[in-house]
Amino acid sequence: MSLTRRGVAHLLMVATLGVGFASTSIGSSVAADDPADFVAAIYQRYENGDDGVPLDNEETVRALFEPRLAELILADSDEAAALGDAGKLEGDPFVDAQDWDISDIRVDIEAGTPDTAEGHVTFLNLGEPKRIELRLVQLDHGWRIRDIYWPEGSLRGLYTH
Repeated sequence: MSLTRRGVAHLLMVATLGVGFASTSIGSSVAADDPADFVAAIYQRYENGDDGVPLDNEETVRALFEPRLAELILADSDEAAALGDAGKLEGDPFVDAQDWDISDIRVDIEAGTPDTAEGHVTFLNLGEPKRIELRLVQLDHGWRIRDIYWPEGSLRGLYTH
């Protein structure tokens, strides 16, 4: 069996959560007062063949997602690690894929209320057009993702259905 980038990232997540090794946290590197800057900071990590944003530790998950969604992601990771299994998330939620070569990233933000926004992200992955929708919420400590939508579902739906 060969491992994809996501498979390797999952193994790293299990190791990090299980024994507390050094993290690959992006923490403050995505902190922003502006939702466009927040989303752009995430997707910049996919340009030029970069490794993207592995959800391999609690700090990263909490820096990106609102508390309830972060808890769902972390609980699934903990449960999967305890069983020696993979979690529910089978790919990278930001690119809706296990493997990627991302180009032509475009981030558009649509303001909602003063503390909500929608992010519309388009890009080419391996030459194929992709569109990801992010629902954002501003909390006391900055912008966080409330949900990510792909053509076949959503991140929150993955953990609640």
